Order: sequence, then C-alpha cells, then structure tokens
Amino acid sequence: MPNFFPCTYIILVTKCRCFCLRVLLLKRAAEEKARAIRAAAASSFKSMLKEKGDINVNSRWSRVKDSLRDDPRYKCVKHEDREVLFNEYISELKAIEEKAERKDKVKKEEEEKLKERERELRKRKEREEQEMERVRLKVRRKEAVASFQALLVETIKDPQASWTESKPKLEKDPQGRAANPDLDSSDMEKLFREHIKMLFERCVNDFRALLAEVITQDAAAQETEGGKTALNSWSTAKRFLKPDPRYNKMPRKEREALWRRYAEDILRKQKSALDQEEEKHTDVKGRSSGGDFGRYSSGTRRTHERR
Repeated sequence: MPNFFPCTYIILVTKCRCFCLRVLLLKRAAEEKARAIRAAAASSFKSMLKEKGDINVNSRWSRVKDSLRDDPRYKCVKHEDREVLFNEYISELKAIEEKAERKDKVKKEEEEKLKERERELRKRKEREEQEMERVRLKVRRKEAVASFQALLVETIKDPQASWTESKPKLEKDPQGRAANPDLDSSDMEKLFREHIKMLFERCVNDFRALLAEVITQDAAAQETEGGKTALNSWSTAKRFLKPDPRYNKMPRKEREALWRRYAEDILRKQKSALDQEEEKHTDVKGRSSGGDFGRYSSGTRRTHERR
C-alpha cells in the first residue's frame, strides 16, 4: 500500500487541477456571456434612444426616462446602468455634432478658399481685359489723331482760319476722319488749334527768313527822298518784301510787328558796333597822346641831367 501512495497523490492533484481549470474556463465563459448580454442590452438601449427621435445633446435623463419605461429594451438594462448609458449616448451625440461641425467648418473654409481663388481669377481676368481694352483704345485714339492731323494738313492751309468756319469743311471729308468716335469735338478743336499754331510759327519763321534775306545792310543804307530806309519806315520795307510769296502768307496784322522787332534788333547791333568802333578809336588816340607825353618828359629829364 505505501508503495502506491505517491502515484495516487499525483493523480488526485492532477484531477484537482483539471477541475479547477474547467471551473475557471466555465467562469470566464459565463462572464463573457454576461458581458455580451450587457453589451447587447446596452446597444439595444442606445438604439431605443436613437429611435426616440426627440433626444438631443440638451436632453436630460430626468425628463426622458418616463417616456421610455414601457419599452422592453429599457427594462433589459439594470437600473444603475440606464443613466450611465444615456449619458454615454448624449456624449456620442455631442461627438458626432462636433465632428460634423468640424467637417462643415473645413468644408466652408475650402469653399471660401475656392471662392477667393475664383474672385482673384475674375479680378485678374478683368484687369487683363481692362488693360487690353485700354491698349486698344490708346491705339485707336492714336490712329484717329494721326488721321485727323493728316486731314488738317490736307485741308487747312491758312494760319488765320477759325475753328467755327473750318469745322463744316472738315466734316465733309469722304473718309469720315472728322467723325471718328474715338475723338470728341474738344479733342478735334485742340488738334485744330495746334495745327493753326504750327502754321503760324512756320509763317513767322519764313517771314523772318525773308526779312534777313531782303533787308540787308545795303538795302538798309538806301534812303528815299524823305530820308526813309527799310529799317525806319514800314512802307519803305514793304516795297522790298511784297514780291516774295512769304510776305502774303504772313497774317497782315503780324507783319509790321515782326519787321519792327527785326529792324530794332538790326539798329541795336549797328549802334553797338559803332560804339565799339568809337571806343577803339578813343583808346588808340589816348595811347598815342600818352606816348608823346612820355617821350617829352624823358627828353626834359635828360636836358636837366646834362645841365
């Protein structure tokens, strides 16, 4: 008997361990089953809250629970777990709302960025179109100005022409250069006056050249019976100037004034030349007298020395 005791003890210990392990496994299975049942009950409870429809993040358990008592899913949850599950559900609703708000915020930000990009593109396109239009208008205006200036050169030859009298004549242009939409009446009048000014200046330059060519020193020295010359008498100067076409092109009221300024300039130059010549003679005479006095003084000193 004693020889078999150790073996029997080992068998009993082994059986005991197997039994304990089985009990532990059964206990764990029961716990897992219980947890599954609680989880299912909790899920059903939250589904009940969701189906209720009028429960939101601002709902309170004390005000909601009475409307849920008749639902079997309400009764499947322990009394102490019901409010906890309700608060979890409210927290889930808040999380969903916050997530939706963040999503909406991101979406709105993206939409706003897209709108801003579209606005910038539209503005850039508008600026480019405006710049292109400005360039086109500038080119058209430049062409219109050049065309109208050519019309003025072809039509207006008289530096005394007036805008009122000339306008109907310009408007008869078969090419319509005086009816260009890119030039208004004030623009055309300004160009007309600039053209008239240019014609007048050209006539003035030609008339001054005529004065310089005709009223020379020889012509100015020729006196009439009354002692008149081309420099002191306009009627005398006219006889020299009239044969040249440049005389008639110059407006009548300006001829005498230009001649007078030219004659005064010539007389002033002549007077200045005479004054310089007289001053030169005076200097030469003074130096000559001073030399004689020096020689006389030197001879006197030598005479006194000899004495």
